[in-house]
Amino acid sequence: MQIRLFVLVTGAALLMVMAMPGSAATPVGAQTIRTVTPTPVRQPDGAPRPTATPLSATARETERLLAAALERTAQIAIYQMDVTVRAAGVVAGARGTREEALIDFRGEYNGADYAFVLRTPDLERQGVDPTTGITAARAKGVTYAPGPLPIHGVTEPVWYDLGSDVPSFLAPPYRLDDMLRRLGNVLPLAEMARGRTETIDGRRCTAYQSGAEVAPAALGALGRPLVPPASTNASAPLDLNIQRGTVQLWLCDDGMLRRIQAVAAGNVRQQPSQVFSTTFRIDISNINGKVTIAAPAQVRTIQRTPEPIVAAQRAGPIRSLPGGGRIVGQVNVQDAVIIIERSADRRWYRVRAPAATGWVSVSLLSVPPTIARQVPVASS
Repeated sequence: MQIRLFVLVTGAALLMVMAMPGSAATPVGAQTIRTVTPTPVRQPDGAPRPTATPLSATARETERLLAAALERTAQIAIYQMDVTVRAAGVVAGARGTREEALIDFRGEYNGADYAFVLRTPDLERQGVDPTTGITAARAKGVTYAPGPLPIHGVTEPVWYDLGSDVPSFLAPPYRLDDMLRRLGNVLPLAEMARGRTETIDGRRCTAYQSGAEVAPAALGALGRPLVPPASTNASAPLDLNIQRGTVQLWLCDDGMLRRIQAVAAGNVRQQPSQVFSTTFRIDISNINGKVTIAAPAQVRTIQRTPEPIVAAQRAGPIRSLPGGGRIVGQVNVQDAVIIIERSADRRWYRVRAPAATGWVSVSLLSVPPTIARQVPVASS
């Protein structure tokens, strides 16, 4: 009797609740859906982090095309590549405000074999005449180069067989796979806009270009960073004002890149008179074509002996000429230096030091008599 009474009372109470205005029964198994506005994630300084905007279909397709082209072109083993860099202003690595050629490079590659010619003012620090430049080839594991070079015994303007173990300056400074992967890490591919179309290396190619803000990072990735001058106030470093710039990738109808160009121009924001401009251009051609790297017809074989290494006992300048010329570097106490040759008057040694290759006073080095007698005299 008590149980029946309890059930009747409970049922009546439920009916009354359902009949109340503003009430509604929730069906069994239904879910209540709430719309929640996400709170922006805040940065350490308290500012909200901007919410990422979804990419449009066009942007996604651009990103896909360019990413695939970078990866595919980086895998090429046979090609020719030309690199030119022109710049003005010390920020861009030039010596003055007038535009000058900083890099003139042409290389041919076939797997591990290569041949290249490089001209750049930077070669002076390697002890090489910048106007003559470096010419070198590597075929079947052997490196060949014409002298004179800052290598013990390589003194005449003829081709030398230098073997397999050679200084790093006889390897090409640019390889396509390395350059493209570094560049791909800094480019916002989805934001690059499609531009004009033209024929390059016999292929129909379309330019995709970025905004000016991307150019400094691209130049840094390519090894030619823009460097503002040092500030006299450590707490207020100088920064750059990029007034004009772009990065262009030329995508061709075979899915390969044939040209890459990074351009930047502007000034130092705190020093407006410090203007600069630079253009870095890469042209890729003869992709998977006929590139044959062979040993020169006539070469001189030298007996490669261990180059004499001594320690610097005093610090001093490294010069481009014995007794004069430009200062190209500095030798420090206890630096290990390789002696290449000496001047006829025995007052100067030509050395390959950590900072540069050039001439130092004999007073800076501690050279045992047995080594001194073996050092060849420089040709006039």
